[in-house]
Amino acid sequence: MNESKEPFKNGDLQNTVAVIQSAFKDKNTLYYMEIGEVQRLQGPSQIPNSTQNLLAADQLVSRWELTTSDKLRRSFSGASSYVLSEGFSSEYDPKPYEVTLLSQTLALNHLSQGRWDDAMVEAKKMAQREKVIEELIQSKVAAVSKVEREQQANPNTQAATSRIENISGYPINLLDDEETRSLKNSYQNPAAYYLSGFVHESQGEASLAAPGYRLAIELRPQVNFFKTSIAKLDSNIANRSKKSFADTLIVIDTGYMPKIIPYQISQTFNIGGNSKLITLTFPVIEKSTERFRPSLIQLGDRVANPELVANIDAMARKNLRDDMPAYVLRASSRALVSLAAQFAADRAAQQAANQRNQNNQNNGTAALIGAIAGMITGYSLQAINVTDVRHWSTLPAQTYMARMGLPIGPTVLKYTLPSGVTASQTVNLVGGYNVVYIRMFRSRATILASNDPAALPPKVVTPTPIAGSPTAAPVEVSTAASSSIAQPAQPSGSAMDGLKKLWGSFQDSKPEESAPELPAPTATKTAVSTPAVAQPSTPTPAPASNPNTISAPASSDAPASVNIEGVKPYEPPNLLNSFQQLFN
Repeated sequence: MNESKEPFKNGDLQNTVAVIQSAFKDKNTLYYMEIGEVQRLQGPSQIPNSTQNLLAADQLVSRWELTTSDKLRRSFSGASSYVLSEGFSSEYDPKPYEVTLLSQTLALNHLSQGRWDDAMVEAKKMAQREKVIEELIQSKVAAVSKVEREQQANPNTQAATSRIENISGYPINLLDDEETRSLKNSYQNPAAYYLSGFVHESQGEASLAAPGYRLAIELRPQVNFFKTSIAKLDSNIANRSKKSFADTLIVIDTGYMPKIIPYQISQTFNIGGNSKLITLTFPVIEKSTERFRPSLIQLGDRVANPELVANIDAMARKNLRDDMPAYVLRASSRALVSLAAQFAADRAAQQAANQRNQNNQNNGTAALIGAIAGMITGYSLQAINVTDVRHWSTLPAQTYMARMGLPIGPTVLKYTLPSGVTASQTVNLVGGYNVVYIRMFRSRATILASNDPAALPPKVVTPTPIAGSPTAAPVEVSTAASSSIAQPAQPSGSAMDGLKKLWGSFQDSKPEESAPELPAPTATKTAVSTPAVAQPSTPTPAPASNPNTISAPASSDAPASVNIEGVKPYEPPNLLNSFQQLFN
């Protein structure tokens, strides 16, 4: 995944997608989050594919919540096993801040296609999951404390520790900056809370909007418009149907998540009265680079004043800082257990050698036994040098927001990129509530606007399933195509044609055989289906010239636009129908 860093920073999303698809052999939670994030940044045309993949990740996160809760709550022995069993697997345990950002990203996807109700569902889900995350974190802290007491009660592992400060050489300063220290925890995101409040306000839900705004203020009290929003909430909801302007929330994502890398440290442990030097491996998060504060965000003749509302970089550091006791305890315990096994193997080999020497036998076999024992222990020590450094690497580092009242209609958005270039794009704002999302790369940006007709999916229709045939996929139907499907063809022809049909019905009709099936009606385009944890379709990037103006593919949950009840399986004509056709 490191190969995707530079293409992604340059906004080369097509190559980024290719790297992600080649990097993952197992399509786990992390794969779906990575691919879903990059797809949405390719523009409105890829939002349905992005949502499909993010929903697949969402289902896996729900499964992770259940299994992890069960492990930590079942018993203390289960908790101890959980603490000491970290390693590589095809599954991926999402980090707490990633779970929150998954809901936020899905909400932004729904808003970009005008589905405010679905965005509200994601906001509620985020609040529910945070309660689960809090319980899991508390259970993990208790489990680490219990395991540490157990290890220190064991003569072979008395030197085990959970304090990173006891590991000399670890760059603790990377986890101890002022911004990281100021965070209450690693999963509560002020930007997500405020977006939740804004969405609930747009739907007239004051009782749900207020908690979102209050939590955003609690986590980020220095943001001025957070306080204004809670003060004006009641009047905004009372007058929301009368708004003669576009109440617009601007969300700007900048920067890039720093890499988490394995970091090796040599540590001395005492076993059997001898000091042994062991190389341990811990995760280290790199120093932040390429931070960017938006210098110009202008819509029409109004200039926005974006404020930093979420530092995701700091949330990642806070999460790693909180997880370090488990990492340190796991590594030190494994090292001591392996050293004790090596000490026992060496002592057994030496005793065997002494016994053979007493019998005047060649001690080559004993030496071989000792060498094999040391080699086996060496392999077990290598297992200590394993740490899982996977993370959602395509997330932004910081989120800025601003809220403005703007004129309704097409509005020119101007913005300055990190490269210093000023770019512009027209966005369409409607009366009421709007969200304009900007993701800045080095020399380009992706713009997604809610309620924009160019981004809304066309209406789709699901054909009536035909008996015995596979369920047809939803298809887009143009006006001409729908009229031809909805209106059954009228019979025509002469009386002689009718008699021929009548005679043919007597000869060809075979009641004991099943009726032939008509193929499902076809149309020009196939919509995106949404299977549970489905394999994503290969995304088609938008043209580089303007990636945000391509109309989106059909969404599978759009309402049907035409009636196709006239499409039925073929049935052999009976005598009465034949006479009716003849005289018609």
